[in-house]
Amino acid sequence: HKTHHLWLVPTPFASHAFNPLDGVLQSLPYHIYVFLFPLHKLTYLVAFVLVNFWTVSIHDAAYAMPFLSGGEGAEEEENVSFFGRIFSEIVNGAAHHNDHHEYFTWNYGQYFTLWDRIGGSYRTPSAWQGNGPKDALKKLKKAD
Repeated sequence: HKTHHLWLVPTPFASHAFNPLDGVLQSLPYHIYVFLFPLHKLTYLVAFVLVNFWTVSIHDAAYAMPFLSGGEGAEEEENVSFFGRIFSEIVNGAAHHNDHHEYFTWNYGQYFTLWDRIGGSYRTPSAWQGNGPKDALKKLKKAD
């Protein structure tokens, strides 16, 4: 998984940039599941596609899907809808996953923040505090 974490600021490309053995091992639970609990082939295919969309979306450091990351300017309460605020606290979105790539020891969850909160590995995303990668770029632009 080290190859994947070479991207400190994740990109959609980084979502699928890993060692082939790592890819096989990560997908193994999905393939074993259908032998234990049979699924219709279309359901299996749709689930596979949705997992890939999810993987790309949480590796989007530009936060193109704002409801998964708290939204543009999420540190300002008025810029985030009620639904976005609740959803982004529960769901491990792009902002959470960005910190996972940057610091390695936080926000391990694939979909939700629950187990990170229980295990003590939850970190409020830096982007929500004005310290994310987009904030660093804004500071660089102001310095010019």
